[in-house]
Amino acid sequence: MKSVTPYSSLAVVYDAVMAHVDYEAWADYILHLIDEFGWDGESEDAPSPTAGMQVLELGAGTGLLTEELLAQTDWTMLVTDGSSPMLAVAKVRLNSLDSLKQRIRFQDLDFSTPWEVAGDFDCQLLLYDGFNYLLDTEQVENLFASVKKAGRPRGLLVFDQSTPHNSINNADFFEDDGEKGALRYHRKSHFDIEIGIHTTEFEISGPDGVFQEVHRQRAWTRAQVIDLLAQTDLEVIASLDGFSLDPAHDESERIHWVVRLPG
Repeated sequence: MKSVTPYSSLAVVYDAVMAHVDYEAWADYILHLIDEFGWDGESEDAPSPTAGMQVLELGAGTGLLTEELLAQTDWTMLVTDGSSPMLAVAKVRLNSLDSLKQRIRFQDLDFSTPWEVAGDFDCQLLLYDGFNYLLDTEQVENLFASVKKAGRPRGLLVFDQSTPHNSINNADFFEDDGEKGALRYHRKSHFDIEIGIHTTEFEISGPDGVFQEVHRQRAWTRAQVIDLLAQTDLEVIASLDGFSLDPAHDESERIHWVVRLPG
């Protein structure tokens, strides 16, 4: 068995791994958040969240959520990911859609290090546990500093985080397997509550051999993220429990944040 970097061999079977996710519902929720909290002005003048914004998506993976967002909006998007194999799958998916491909650009981008992109974005997205791949405060600081450079004044950042309660309460789902074509995968996870690190191991087997990927994510607490945001000049507009409009709390399993850039 050969050890490879995260999201390299997994890219081919990723859509099967995520088959349980309702990406249309995810897109609906994100658009609702932008509609509810995103307008920086008089509410009666608020544009539709589906209007032609410039949007940067960080950690876009294979473009499953991207496709839903583009289908429901007039957005122009820069689609990025730190894994070239994942982004390659996204390119094939999105470029095959003639009605959408004119509104998309792609860029390899590791959001854990300082980064720059061409554009002046109205909204930036980092969703579905992308934030949890930031393992220390320096990486979070890199993200926030780079987001400020990429966004227009008073623009938005929408991101979510999985908390320790998600890992603790859902341990029954820590092991599963599946297949896509000639490829099979086995996934098992472990959460170290003492250090807040959730480790997931994938074993992917197929005609080219057996490959192992080890993914490490930090289960940030709500209090930790509050403290990190408080050290910036970013304005927290909303901190929400799960997929609701209810305020997040210390036992929330997933928290969605809507943040405004300075300007």
